[in-house]
Amino acid sequence: MNEQANNSKIPADIDPLFLTRLQELGGSKLASELVGMYLTRGSQLLDTISTGLDTNDLPAVKNAAHSLISSAGNLGGKRVSDLAKSIESAAIEEQIDTIPELLSKIISAQEAFQQYLQGALEHL
Repeated sequence: MNEQANNSKIPADIDPLFLTRLQELGGSKLASELVGMYLTRGSQLLDTISTGLDTNDLPAVKNAAHSLISSAGNLGGKRVSDLAKSIESAAIEEQIDTIPELLSKIISAQEAFQQYLQGALEHL
């Protein structure tokens, strides 16, 4: 995890201290397991948001976004978490027309966050 201390390579919207603290609290094994679970689950939640948008299933969009808020946030994915909050709010307020743009942004943020997590996984 020492290489992660070099914050110049980490995007500003990702907080590496979350993984450092997680590793300190639960050890490398727990941190690795949680990162691995997120790498799978985060993509599934985005798929659920996309499908929910396609089918006008706003409760599914809201629930998936809500799960993504804490999942990403707990691992330091600030931008993913913030965009998920915006998607959740748009779904609650039934502002369907704002969700596609937010979805596009969160997909990009998720890609960067996943790259970061995959790199971090090698150092846990």
